Amino acid sequence: MDLTTEAGILEYLQSKEELRSITELKKLTGGTANFVWRATVASPSPNVFDGAKTVVIKHSEEYVANYKEMKLDTIRMEYENRILHIVHNASTLPEEAIVTHKVYVPKVYFFDPVNHVTIQEDGGSAPHLKDYISSLKEAPSKELTTAIGSSLGEFIARLHLYGHKHRKELYTKDQMENPMALDLSRLVLYDNMPKAAKDRHKLPEEDVALVTKAAEWGGKRLMTEPETLAHGDFWPGNILVKTKSNEATGATDLDQVYVIDWELARYAPAAMDLGQLLAECNTLHMYRQPCPELQTSILEAYCKTYGDKLTVQDIKTAAVHLGGHLLVWAPFSGWFDKDDVEKRKEVVSLGLEYIKRAWAEDWAWFRDSTSFKVMVDHLNI
Repeated sequence: MDLTTEAGILEYLQSKEELRSITELKKLTGGTANFVWRATVASPSPNVFDGAKTVVIKHSEEYVANYKEMKLDTIRMEYENRILHIVHNASTLPEEAIVTHKVYVPKVYFFDPVNHVTIQEDGGSAPHLKDYISSLKEAPSKELTTAIGSSLGEFIARLHLYGHKHRKELYTKDQMENPMALDLSRLVLYDNMPKAAKDRHKLPEEDVALVTKAAEWGGKRLMTEPETLAHGDFWPGNILVKTKSNEATGATDLDQVYVIDWELARYAPAAMDLGQLLAECNTLHMYRQPCPELQTSILEAYCKTYGDKLTVQDIKTAAVHLGGHLLVWAPFSGWFDKDDVEKRKEVVSLGLEYIKRAWAEDWAWFRDSTSFKVMVDHLNI
């Protein structure tokens, strides 16, 4: 049976007694690596998927779903299954919980490592953070963006702290080492930074040389410093946001945040999760709706939760990662018209500035000009 098709998945489900209650599928868009459907459960009951009316079904092949030429090991689904169980099991002990009262992750109901099929809790039809901010006709309220940012900052810090504490048992080949994820992350960012600087943006030789040094440094950290447990693809497209109307005030309040797509979870430098998230928050702020509190509140909650684990190297790592993301991805991922030369120059210049200032360890600039002021002040540097 062809599990990349609806007919094939339905045939697969009917072949397993415990899955026959699923009778209807709707293909989901948004992701790129896997074939994903929202499935309807015909007769919901507490004994079947915890009574859920819908679930999400994912199937992986040895390539990217919408780009067959790009090979991608199906083991990625095994790592996602492991990390989701780790996060849920952590929540059985309040002092070790990773999820918060606002931030959740999907529960795994079924996993088939042979056919690369998983069935997970459905986060619903809520938009991801990038689409949500992009859809607004006016800037979101300070209160809403602060609530979102604070929730995300606390959550990712809890994940990083848990990874530090349980490194001995989790950083193993059969748990969360995940070399596939490390290789892919290096390829899509650090290996591309010098190419973007030289070939795409035609930067001066001295800037290309600096970007190359920073990329080599970041890539080496990624591959050789398994610092703690990290999400690995922590960007707004993997963060579903549910809001609700406040009847008393008429305002839009945060209801729930749902963090999905954990296939690149691994042991790596913690600050790279921050760098990726903050880079995308920068472009949301610049090219969609003003939301400066989003970045600041992420870092305030992160520093408060992560506490004395934070180091100067974390600031440098996050800033280089952020700058690299702006160089490599921002100009070519739909933030503005590809022919808009001025906006392209703007975002490239900002990315380069982050890298230059981080490399020079110019903490005064970060304090005076960016949301990294929170981290600089936290470390009193």
